[in-house]
Amino acid sequence: MTEPSLEAEILRQAAPLIPGSAALSTFLATTRTQTLAKGQTLFRAGEPTTALYFVTQGLLRYYYLADGAEHTGQFFDAGLFLGDVASLMTGADSVQTVDAIEASTVIVIPGTALKAAYDADHAMERFGRRVVEQAMAGSQRRSAALLQLSPEENYERLLRLRPEVARRTPLYMIASYLGVTPEALSRIRRRRIGS
Repeated sequence: MTEPSLEAEILRQAAPLIPGSAALSTFLATTRTQTLAKGQTLFRAGEPTTALYFVTQGLLRYYYLADGAEHTGQFFDAGLFLGDVASLMTGADSVQTVDAIEASTVIVIPGTALKAAYDADHAMERFGRRVVEQAMAGSQRRSAALLQLSPEENYERLLRLRPEVARRTPLYMIASYLGVTPEALSRIRRRRIGS
């Protein structure tokens, strides 16, 4: 039996949802590591995505373009999966772009290998379902916060739940994530310091 790859060991340690099986070993053998320089695009809107990614180092974000402006949807640091699931599963073009905010490393999980693992092993299928469920729950929490909380409350929420991400992310991207201008974020930050 061959030694497990570094990618396989990282995924096993960082993602306890991954079951152990022969299908898993076959699946993990297909993964590879990709490094991204700061500002480099992992995938872009308008192109199909063919992989799921697991962040092992660095910080990335996804954003949408509307009326020429970037609208940040989420940030991804070490230990998180990311991808455009709709594009991966259907072959449709991605609707989002993912860029590295800082030098980053991701494990690339080919979509074909993921689908084959789902077909070969129900434990792998359950793992995939759990990853998607966690992503959907996070997306619903984010949508609810955007609709129910003020930008100031959402900023406080980001600082409370993901302080490292807030510290490492440029302010204009945080403003985009909150749905405000950089000037409005500056006012929020001044009020916060003044209180």
